[in-house]
Amino acid sequence: MRDTAPRGVVSAGTVKALNEYAMLLHETFPDSTRMLALRALTLADSLQDWKGKAQSLNVIGVSYFIQNNYEKALEYYLQALTLREKVSDMSGVAGTLNNVGMVYRDMKEYSTALTYYFRALRLNDSLKNLQFYVRNLNNIGVAYENINAFDSALVFHRRSIEMKREIGDKAGIASSLRNIGKVYLRMKRYGEALETLREGLLIKETGKQVRALILLDMAQVYEETDQAKPAVNNANAAMLLGRELGAALIEQNAHELLARLYKRTGDHKSALDNYQRFIAIRDSLFNDKSARRLAALQTNYEIDRQRIQIELLTKEKALQSTVRNGLVGGFILALGLLAAIGVAYRNKRRSEKELRATNAEILRQQELLEHQAQEIQVSNTALSEKNLELGAANERLTALNTEKDEIMSIVSHDLKNPIAALSGFTEILRDENLTISSRNAILDQLSVVGNRMLELVKNVLDSYRVESGGFEMHIVTLDVAPVVGMTVEIYRERAAAKEITLHWAAPRGEFLVAADEQVFNQVLDNLLSNAVKYSPPKRNVFVRLKADVASASIRLEIQDEGPGLSADDMKKLFGKFARLSARPTGGEHSTGLGLSIVKRMVEAMQGRVWCVSELGKGATFIVELPVSRGNSDSVSFSQTP
Repeated sequence: MRDTAPRGVVSAGTVKALNEYAMLLHETFPDSTRMLALRALTLADSLQDWKGKAQSLNVIGVSYFIQNNYEKALEYYLQALTLREKVSDMSGVAGTLNNVGMVYRDMKEYSTALTYYFRALRLNDSLKNLQFYVRNLNNIGVAYENINAFDSALVFHRRSIEMKREIGDKAGIASSLRNIGKVYLRMKRYGEALETLREGLLIKETGKQVRALILLDMAQVYEETDQAKPAVNNANAAMLLGRELGAALIEQNAHELLARLYKRTGDHKSALDNYQRFIAIRDSLFNDKSARRLAALQTNYEIDRQRIQIELLTKEKALQSTVRNGLVGGFILALGLLAAIGVAYRNKRRSEKELRATNAEILRQQELLEHQAQEIQVSNTALSEKNLELGAANERLTALNTEKDEIMSIVSHDLKNPIAALSGFTEILRDENLTISSRNAILDQLSVVGNRMLELVKNVLDSYRVESGGFEMHIVTLDVAPVVGMTVEIYRERAAAKEITLHWAAPRGEFLVAADEQVFNQVLDNLLSNAVKYSPPKRNVFVRLKADVASASIRLEIQDEGPGLSADDMKKLFGKFARLSARPTGGEHSTGLGLSIVKRMVEAMQGRVWCVSELGKGATFIVELPVSRGNSDSVSFSQTP
């Protein structure tokens, strides 16, 4: 008995040592990692060392994750999670929750990833695992960036920096600053992106790998702002650091960026040289796993080729059999014809009376067949009409099903992300150590997210009311000049946040139209919101009112200096759920419903709306409403057939 206990202790320590050694190898030798972890798993099973077994399962999951085998990684992570919960290894539970989130992140299922990240965040908070809590904040920020929820991403990255300052993790601060710089870059807020990236670069403790990544990001900022020289300098610096570190991926990306930059500046020799280096490094990263995949593809190809050959041989044999059977059948048919000729010859000898009777019967049967043919024709015509009706009904059902899918997509994607953001902000607000400035920033973001959800729901409901005929309007004589002026003033602050200048111009006097005030406000709000949303910073938006005497109408024009619309965009501009090539310039949200609602509302007020645009030269939306004749009326939308 004295020998058994020490051996057990040593063996339990061996399980832990095997797992820890396996983790040291996981990035370079995932197969060896898995082999060692499987040995540790067997040993832990024999000792009933459940904590060690859970650790082994987690390490095996890591080895599969490195090889992008997400199904296997999830299988082992979830086994480890169950076992760690069973033995109350809560620190291990938090780690595995984070690992599961990373799997879903790489599978691009970001909402599911966020669910696991937040569970890990709450658990690490309760365990006071500050280092892992900060890591969760960072992962959540990256996930929000991936779903284009940039405001939410910034909140979590900033909170991560605050926590890293508390624990003195200066290298970690540099990494978080790089993440924030990337978000600003994606939002096209280039000035803030450069300022943030430079701040990270100035931190002495910034590791060489993070420094190289920051330099690459700065080069991208300079590239997108047409500053070729600093872009080339930063990309070259990143490339040299990547080479020094042996970080082939960084070096590869730097050469690819340099090739683009030199091509734009007309230095085709340097562009070609960097492109060749990019190709060479990319090919060198073509590892054994890729080769095995190609071998598997080749094997599948050979199997498919053999199967096709067998099918062709089978069909050829069937054809030969058909030909052979046809010859035999032809011979039998010939014999039948000879027999028929003999019968015909004998029939000649029948009496004329019998022949006349036979002919009469044939004529009667022919008339009967003709009558039946007419009835069949009538039935076929009716059937064709029914088929046409069914076809039209199917087209309507298909359209409705497509619309239903679009609405479900909006609800599942565009609502799910803001709801996830609200959940995340709520978790951070629970932190008692949160500074007042951070708390106020989060409250501001809660307001933004809430308004975004409200706008989304409002658009979906308005679209439904428009289509179902439940949208009533009260047409009155309305002076639209003060309405437009007030709306422009409301939007000035929002435009100023993007450094956009609003210009409002209208001749003196009244601009009386026949319109519903609330609906006109909604049309104006939608068009002005779009102009600000799709305009880059430091541009202008012009709002004008004009009276057209010839058509007895008032014209509202809203002109922006955004990216403009392509010919393909113009064709589907006012369609429901239209997805256009232009994208909001500040991370704003779009449902694809606004312009379709605008069109229906304007037309219901007996007006018309259209757009004049050229790609790269902005867009002008024009609303034309009839001059008021002094009468008021209520109208409603009718159901579209």
